Amino acid sequence: MTSTQAFIEELEQDLRVRGRWLPGHPLIEKLERKELERRQIAGMMTQVYRQTCEVVRWLGYLYAKCPIMAVRREVFNNLMEEEIGAFSGTEGHFHLAARVAVAAGADARELDTVPLHPDTAALIRLGEQMFYEHPSWLVGFGTAFGFEYQSPMAYGAIAKALRQSYGMTEHEVAFFEVHVTADEDHTGSIVRVLDRYGSGDGDRQAFRDAALTYAAQYYRMLSTYEAFA
Repeated sequence: MTSTQAFIEELEQDLRVRGRWLPGHPLIEKLERKELERRQIAGMMTQVYRQTCEVVRWLGYLYAKCPIMAVRREVFNNLMEEEIGAFSGTEGHFHLAARVAVAAGADARELDTVPLHPDTAALIRLGEQMFYEHPSWLVGFGTAFGFEYQSPMAYGAIAKALRQSYGMTEHEVAFFEVHVTADEDHTGSIVRVLDRYGSGDGDRQAFRDAALTYAAQYYRMLSTYEAFA
């Protein structure tokens, strides 16, 4: 069996392909070139908002399922940040996502009732399967890795493009900014958990599959701006 470092390096390479690699998503270049209408950004962000509202529930599932006290503490800290922005000093990440949507022109009163795009609905269903229904709690960590390894790079670029091309403020794009540092920390935590508790080949294969599957579906959700042209 390969070392944890070698396994993670191989997984990183598997993530760096079109259709999974969020820092290479066409969305970023389109934002940088100001090619998207604000309604497209608003539409996509309503989908991101709806999905982000589910993340705290997924982490709650994972907290309840995990049998290891020290690991549960890591999950709890992550949940606290998602729910109330405890460590970033902001607020719940779903509220931060709503800021971006409203700044782009979405109606704050309608965010909770916006119809789910099929790709968003599929991502939410996938999260339920990975965090709640799957018998292995390590699969939840693999799922999170598929996003959190990439989000500092992708979300930092999105925040910069929204500020420079669309005149949004740091307050308005805080949803993307907080993931730059928070998810770097979360990724390190995930790798430590895998190293200590995911030593079996079966565990690592399940972790890998979860990461790649979730990354691909998240990539598709970020493409929902196309539906709002």
